[in-house]
Amino acid sequence: MKDQRAEEFARCAVVLAAELRETRRDGAVAADPEEADPFAARAPTGDDPFAPFMAGREGVFDQALSNGLAAIVASEWPGKVDSKGRVLSASALLRVIEEHIPATDGIVCVPDEHPMPDIPQDDMNSLFQARHRLSSHTRIDVRTLQNGIEASQAARHGRGAGALQHRHIEALLALDGHRSLGVMGEEQQDRIQQIAHAEDSASQKRAAEYLERIGEEEATRRAENVANPNAYHPKHSPDGHDLDTCPVCGHETFCVEGLDPVFGQVAYGQCLVCTYARTPGAAEDEAFTEHLRSIMDDE
Repeated sequence: MKDQRAEEFARCAVVLAAELRETRRDGAVAADPEEADPFAARAPTGDDPFAPFMAGREGVFDQALSNGLAAIVASEWPGKVDSKGRVLSASALLRVIEEHIPATDGIVCVPDEHPMPDIPQDDMNSLFQARHRLSSHTRIDVRTLQNGIEASQAARHGRGAGALQHRHIEALLALDGHRSLGVMGEEQQDRIQQIAHAEDSASQKRAAEYLERIGEEEATRRAENVANPNAYHPKHSPDGHDLDTCPVCGHETFCVEGLDPVFGQVAYGQCLVCTYARTPGAAEDEAFTEHLRSIMDDE
């Protein structure tokens, strides 16, 4: 079970990771990617739900780094994470790591597993498990992380603008490979589900308000005259679908664009009467909820 430090690392790191992806997607990366400022002012694309433009990124970077390093040091060298009852700073934690595993060209490689004990050759099950343990390492770019700390100080302490670069964030994200962390995937999935649920709730609310404005009589008239722009045709529209029932207005006017990618049960698309729109993410979330409900009913 991950501790609070790992959770704090994940909360901050996924936001920075999203910001890094956004700059690469919208073409804002400079000619030299190592010197590019991933937070340079730009028009948000709207494609990334996490942080299309983020203020206070230096503080987020420092919080992620401090918690990530504290989790690693506490796991590898218990008792070295604090001094006089206070958790060491990120810079001091980097020094602790280097004291125990000297860096080579600024890089420390922390083994992911402790040395394996001797295993009797006749204990084939234990031998099989041992051979399949992770034998890689966590790459800690001490030099780049220390430079990132220095680059964030100006903004954090009111002395000017920050200067975080892609390489600083990438070095931070690499920490998630350590066994004390490994939390970013779960955190990101949780955020995606939360955002999908919030967006779907907002879409249902807008559709209900629109339905109230046009009235039930007008909604019924529109439903009777609606045409399916995505109807199935074996030649011209093999990926088409029949109209589905809209969960907001109740009419069979939901234009299906596709089914959730995991279970293939819940449709996403938009209602042609009340305008309710369900995204693929919301469809997947709804399908997962229905899947859990069916399991509970079977039990």
